[in-house]
Amino acid sequence: MLACIPVVPSRDVQESLRFYQTYLGFQDPFTWGENPVEYGGLSRDGLRLHFYLEPNPQVGQNYVLRLEVDEVDLLYVACEAAGLVHPNGKLENKPWGTREFTVLDPSGVAIRVYQELTG
Repeated sequence: MLACIPVVPSRDVQESLRFYQTYLGFQDPFTWGENPVEYGGLSRDGLRLHFYLEPNPQVGQNYVLRLEVDEVDLLYVACEAAGLVHPNGKLENKPWGTREFTVLDPSGVAIRVYQELTG
């Protein structure tokens, strides 16, 4: 296998692409379709995410992404300042050995950002 690319539901693909670029540092967006954009994607550090147009808001609310990072505390500060952290997703150490927090994207997709704890 060469890759695994999540295809994430989005109520507005262009808005999703802007969000992931602005707040999570993804780059190189592409889109397909017009008025509205039906599909798109972007990448960061070898990771790729794709988005498809899904007008039903409940679909995104049942979707979760986990993103492993190496500076969870720094990203948390930026997301907290932007008002993106879910009220029940504050930064904390978890019993399974990660330090993590949760944000919601514009379509209600939960993004659990985490870093492995060492020693």
